[in-house]
Amino acid sequence: MVYKDYLQGILFEEIGARCVFVRLERVVEEVLARGDYASDEARLLGEALLVVALMSSGLKFSGRISLQLRGPGPLKLLLADCSDAGGLRGMLSWDEDRGERPPPDQLRACAGAGSILTLTVDPTDGGQRWQGIVPLEGDSPAEAVAAYFERSEQLPTRFHLAMSKSRGAGLMLQRMPDRPTDGEDWNRLQQLFATASRDEILDLDGETLMRRLFHEESRRLFPPRELAFHCPCSRDRVSEVLVSLGEEELRQMAAEPEPTEVRCQFCNQRYRFDRLDLTALLHGEAPQIGPTVH
Repeated sequence: MVYKDYLQGILFEEIGARCVFVRLERVVEEVLARGDYASDEARLLGEALLVVALMSSGLKFSGRISLQLRGPGPLKLLLADCSDAGGLRGMLSWDEDRGERPPPDQLRACAGAGSILTLTVDPTDGGQRWQGIVPLEGDSPAEAVAAYFERSEQLPTRFHLAMSKSRGAGLMLQRMPDRPTDGEDWNRLQQLFATASRDEILDLDGETLMRRLFHEESRRLFPPRELAFHCPCSRDRVSEVLVSLGEEELRQMAAEPEPTEVRCQFCNQRYRFDRLDLTALLHGEAPQIGPTVH
């Protein structure tokens, strides 16, 4: 079956390394359709989606992996995440009061001095949540994540991404953890990896591209895994967020004449809570199934 959006990987067992290919078309279209993004912003968000999708190839359990960038600069937040089932979402927001907006390809200038990259692995089966928090390095999501793997995990990682309007594709080459890798073999893989052109990455399917790059290497090909846009927000989850604000805040909301409306930043779904709903939350009860505003 041919997928529009998918991951596919190969393993170099004798060398102790892997290469993963990702293609995103419908996912990028759906994410961009839910926000008012200029073309350069779309490129930045698309690259973040490609990187987090590639990282998700390492998930060995049910859960999500996320990439988040926060800083004091005009780029207030960049966030993308992907589940083990292939569900992707992402968003970015700007704060124009923080100064003039640099071009998005100058990521450190956009985020500001002291900006932070956070990578999170959040299991859904009761496992322990893990976070890596480091200062931002690099001027793209790929450079930032590669620097994190190199410095914090001692796991050499290379990205090779290509974006075109509302579609993108990319490759990730990574050493396997706890596997000795001969320096000469690793250097050879990097050299072959770097020969991929932008057009090849965008136009070729993963199997063809990786075979073309590594045809002389011993490798094992894995089947493709489909990806799709998916936002797990729900009325129940929004209710939990409202309860976490505290009793006083809920009482103030309930006293307002108009219903409280909460909008998901990822998919723009709106959830409305009237006075009865908020009062039910105050008493620890589930609110009535209220209207969902699209």
